[in-house]
Amino acid sequence: MVEEQRASSIPAVVALAMEKDFGMPVTAFLFAAVDCPPVLVGTIYGDSTGRFREGASMRTSRITNVLFVDGYSLFLTLAGSRYVVVSWAPGGHNIYMNRIYH
Repeated sequence: MVEEQRASSIPAVVALAMEKDFGMPVTAFLFAAVDCPPVLVGTIYGDSTGRFREGASMRTSRITNVLFVDGYSLFLTLAGSRYVVVSWAPGGHNIYMNRIYH
């Protein structure tokens, strides 16, 4: 029953992304993400570290790079985490394309 409750609390678009092979380990999936350079904030699902409960709001560490995999944005952080952005918050907050990485 607990697994059924967990599955029903995950948005369908997140569950779909969780089934994808990104070619590398993914730390978690962000729903309704907002780009707040130098970090991202959003609702987290599938946290492989166990630090965040499903559906919690969180903020990443500093973003160091972004990769694009089959229509998804995969953000790499200074702490070594990898976050897949499944959706962006309404209002055009997906300004990551303006980032410059060194």
